Amino acid sequence: MGNPNPSSAYGVDFKVDNQSRATNGKTMADFIAQTFGLPLPPPFLSLKKSESIQFGANYASSGCGILPEIKQYTFANCMVLDEQIKLFKSSVKNLRKTDGLSKSLIFINMGQNDMDLNKKLGYNASLDMGQYLAKPLSKRLQMLYHLGGRKFLVSNVLPLGCRPFSISQEKPTTRCVERLNKLASQFNSYLPQMLKDLQSTLSGSKFVLLDVYKVFEDVFSKPASYGISDISHSCCAIDSVKRIPICKNGEVCSDRNQYAFFDAIHPTEVMNSIMISRCLKDSSVCKPINLMKLVKA
Repeated sequence: MGNPNPSSAYGVDFKVDNQSRATNGKTMADFIAQTFGLPLPPPFLSLKKSESIQFGANYASSGCGILPEIKQYTFANCMVLDEQIKLFKSSVKNLRKTDGLSKSLIFINMGQNDMDLNKKLGYNASLDMGQYLAKPLSKRLQMLYHLGGRKFLVSNVLPLGCRPFSISQEKPTTRCVERLNKLASQFNSYLPQMLKDLQSTLSGSKFVLLDVYKVFEDVFSKPASYGISDISHSCCAIDSVKRIPICKNGEVCSDRNQYAFFDAIHPTEVMNSIMISRCLKDSSVCKPINLMKLVKA
């Protein structure tokens, strides 16, 4: 969670006090909460000390990633995953019944910024993505398990080369920048076995993979069947001179539900909705079991 540019068009379709989102409306976390009749998860830092996280909270931080060193590359004042876990740990201490965590869902959606901003990752084709990025993620998932988490929904990374920012910057001869898609696919390929290994070694745990890469591929191949007409451009105006992939002001398209991307790297509300709708009952998108089965497990 977190608005990259509070003065711009972010949240144009979903205004909530003290909350901001890197899209025009609801995020995937919002749609998960809405599906199961829960309040939308508030940013943890917006809560008062007297307020409980009984119905969930959002620890996400726009612009950051899995690796601690990402902070030296990002333009945002953000918290990396280690810092988010520290906040989670502090809030767990204040829970009256920590056993309730075993029934809670922990949703992790990270990796894109690590590959975008960390030059070691983005420009080193020989780097072992499993060792450098998937393994650190595994370590942090284990930390969350030892804090009481048992049910985990972990997203892979979308096709990085098909985002409007990638296309505008590298101007590929094909529709997408294949170098970046290969980078995302390399990281994604490690996740299924990694999550399977975690579940087999961490007693009572359930790990489910949300394959957002597949959902984007499906939408790209038949956009009209999802009610989308533009898969290549951002809905809001981007500052192309500064080469920053976020909305630069309040200029925003009127037909937002027709776009796959809101700014040059983040999906629109409608794409977030599609991803969670597919995950809910489709075991080819959320695997090895769908989201409904994970929540009921």
